Amino acid sequence: MAPLSKKTKLPRVDGPFNRAEQNAHDFSFNMMYAHALEESLRLINIAQRAYDKAVEEEDVYAIIQKKAELDFCLKNLRLSSMAAAADVDEIPL
Repeated sequence: MAPLSKKTKLPRVDGPFNRAEQNAHDFSFNMMYAHALEESLRLINIAQRAYDKAVEEEDVYAIIQKKAELDFCLKNLRLSSMAAAADVDEIPL
């Protein structure tokens, strides 16, 4: 079997399995999003604890660095949430 090229289009499923294909796609997307959300929350928690420790120690350089890391994690979470809420195919990259 020859490898698929970028121009090769896979046939669309018609008939009774069309809805099953859409359900499988939706399920897999939701599983992927749930994992990404869990990972984002884990990273936010780590960044928040590091920021709090820097504030406790009054380390100005570390405060600035950890605040930037925390903001980055929060912005990534916001962006991924917007992508999940919208039709992913319509988001320009």
